[in-house]
Amino acid sequence: MKFLFALAALLALAAGCIRDDSDGRPDCNAAEMTARLWRNNWDPTAFWECTTANSPAEPRRCPTEGMFSEATRTCINWADWAWTPTCRPPSKE
Repeated sequence: MKFLFALAALLALAAGCIRDDSDGRPDCNAAEMTARLWRNNWDPTAFWECTTANSPAEPRRCPTEGMFSEATRTCINWADWAWTPTCRPPSKE
């Protein structure tokens, strides 16, 4: 588990991750923002979805016992979830 955390942190740094202390809500200001789900930095059981470009991101919640994984961009079982550093969405850079 520690190895996975270290690997996630290293990948975030390699990808040019800019730390983000906000809730992580993206601006949804481009069509490509609708192609994936976005982490809610303040609530690991929730995530953001851009359904349409140039409209506000909509909050979504994982099913019971689920937590949002930034690595897989899906909800996973809480026992498999590990914290990873928060990164600013591209629309906020």
